[in-house]
Amino acid sequence: MQPIEWKEPWRAIQFAAEIPWVQKQFEQEITSKHPLHGKGGTVIGRRIDCDDVLVVLNDGAFVNVHLVWGSGPGAFPDKWPSWFSYGSQESFVQAMQQDALEYGDET
Repeated sequence: MQPIEWKEPWRAIQFAAEIPWVQKQFEQEITSKHPLHGKGGTVIGRRIDCDDVLVVLNDGAFVNVHLVWGSGPGAFPDKWPSWFSYGSQESFVQAMQQDALEYGDET
């Protein structure tokens, strides 16, 4: 993985206390019925304007996961948290650049 030049509204997971906390929340929300279950992954970034996090799966795929910040699987453990795949790091960076343009329009 190449270093990422983060652009708002995205930022790296950076604070010592934040890293295990956000990682634990991701792992807790990916229950046995969720499509990402068993794929592993490390949270490396998050949006500052919503609950989206960037996860690199064990196979190298970059995915966006919208955390629900619940303590259990909820009513639809196969659907929540919602997610989609960017695929490659390059695809994420392109999407992040678009997000930055849209975010800049809002501020």
